Amino acid sequence: MEKIILYEIRRAIARKKVITLVAITFLFEIGIYLSLAEFRTPRVEELLKPIEDLIWLAGVLLPQSLLIHFISISISSGSMSEEYEQGTVDFFMTKPITRLQFLLGKFIGGYLLVSAIYGLMVLLALVFSESFFGYQAELNYLGIVVLSILFSTLTFFSIGFMFGEMLRRSSLAFLVSSTILIGSVIIGAVLLFVAKLTGLLFLIGIAISLPSWGATELPFLLAQAIPNASLIVQALEIFPAVPGTTIAAIAYILGYSSISIAIGFLSYLHRDIPKKVS
Repeated sequence: MEKIILYEIRRAIARKKVITLVAITFLFEIGIYLSLAEFRTPRVEELLKPIEDLIWLAGVLLPQSLLIHFISISISSGSMSEEYEQGTVDFFMTKPITRLQFLLGKFIGGYLLVSAIYGLMVLLALVFSESFFGYQAELNYLGIVVLSILFSTLTFFSIGFMFGEMLRRSSLAFLVSSTILIGSVIIGAVLLFVAKLTGLLFLIGIAISLPSWGATELPFLLAQAIPNASLIVQALEIFPAVPGTTIAAIAYILGYSSISIAIGFLSYLHRDIPKKVS
């Protein structure tokens, strides 16, 4: 299975997908810190002063809102579907490897790739925050924040992987998975807005149950525990924060990930494998 994991990583790199995502990562991170460092009007200076030593959180948390999930979908939705389009799945089945080993290797290889790209984001965030803003505090919380984000990516990585296997067309799998991500984020924001207007609290429960909530909120919930970080954490949430608990976020991530993985694996293990999908 180790060979399949390495194959999946090499395959994605060969298709230049990873190179493109790394370029986006670099531009995203440097854009954040250049914007904060170069446009320092007296008002901005006043706002940044209390949180300068926590500015590493900007580069670590901001990708969590959408970017890291799009990266997850981009990699996972093409993992199996691109193999079908190229007609290589049938070839692997002639090798001394089971279907389950092949699929596990593809899943793990793709997830390690997502983790490596996010690891690059974190490294750049630490380098740029230290370079532009000096000493950074509370870095002992970095590990839990990073692990929570990697855990959160499982939701849409699994959804993308499932649709890649079921639909067997990379562009369609990416489109459907991305629509679920954007759609659930927008619906959650609308439900929260209506709940505040009408006082219908059950709408918040519906918003929490959407796949985007746990995937986007868990790291922010945990980051709130960092001393003096509540201001910057709130500022970094691009979309309205839907109130909920850490346990609920973990449960929904596990729930959506487990269901998606189960459906994707059952689809592959029990469906016929075509020589090539056009």
